[in-house]
Amino acid sequence: MRIALTPPDWATHLQSDLTDWQRDPMPVADITPFDIPDDAYFEYAYTDAKGVRHPDPENINPRQNPWFDFASNITGPAYMQDKWVVPAGIRPRGRVLRMELESKILGQKRRLIVYSPAGRAEDELPLILFQDGKAFFGWGRVPQVMDRLLEAGEIGPAHLVFVPPGERTEEYAFNPEYRRFLRDELLPAVEARIRCDGRRTAWGASLGGVLSAQLAWEMSDRFQNVVAQSGAFLFSPDMDRRNPFAGGESFLAEVRQGDPARLNWYLDCGQLEWLLASNERLASALAEKGANVSFVTRPAGHNWVNWRNGLARGLRLVLG
Repeated sequence: MRIALTPPDWATHLQSDLTDWQRDPMPVADITPFDIPDDAYFEYAYTDAKGVRHPDPENINPRQNPWFDFASNITGPAYMQDKWVVPAGIRPRGRVLRMELESKILGQKRRLIVYSPAGRAEDELPLILFQDGKAFFGWGRVPQVMDRLLEAGEIGPAHLVFVPPGERTEEYAFNPEYRRFLRDELLPAVEARIRCDGRRTAWGASLGGVLSAQLAWEMSDRFQNVVAQSGAFLFSPDMDRRNPFAGGESFLAEVRQGDPARLNWYLDCGQLEWLLASNERLASALAEKGANVSFVTRPAGHNWVNWRNGLARGLRLVLG
């Protein structure tokens, strides 16, 4: 699909999935028609002279990025939303348990949500731990996706645990204290309220993806599965966080030196995002070390529409 954008008079640069957004914005004088795959979901925005990002005033498509309300979107003629995506307005059928936890490790009160399928709240089931819990619960509507898959007989049931971040970057970016909080405080508190059958999955997107991989890696005696959507595997503890487009791929080094075959891995990533190459390298390293790894790409960028389209596949892989 060929796209010909007409920037507004006030715009100075185009930021998009194709320019890594802030890393390499395109001056509007350089904008020429460009192509995206026919089945792509594509996001972009314009910056003004003050560097503030704005949606395209000529694009009437509803904005779908819960993190970036300035992101306009275009879909190719062959784009299809995953059939298991649940539209807004449909409520979960099961029990939604809202918990508060006083963390001595973090020195603060934290909230979380535990979802159990209808009639299964007291059952011994697998547990899936989601980082960015508010987004996965509210925007991704994972409980409703699981309800639909259960009804269709595609998967078995599980308890879903949704953990919203506090200071997201500080907690998710290679923070051993936050992982200790999850391990020593949150999981024991949750499993005192629901019954886990011993099967656990760590699930996250972007920074939450690399955090989930680290958590399961360190707790492979308790976790069996990792689901990382657009995992930030390019990153490393010593990187300059102001430049997220470069890093030492520290988790890849751990995989090459360790035994990733202890875990099952599901990785997915957008074909239009800067993290694709690092996810490809990690998937190859996992396979070379004998791990059970599934790696899927979609013609999209680093956004929740992309990740929402991969939820059902991830659930089928860990609960099928």
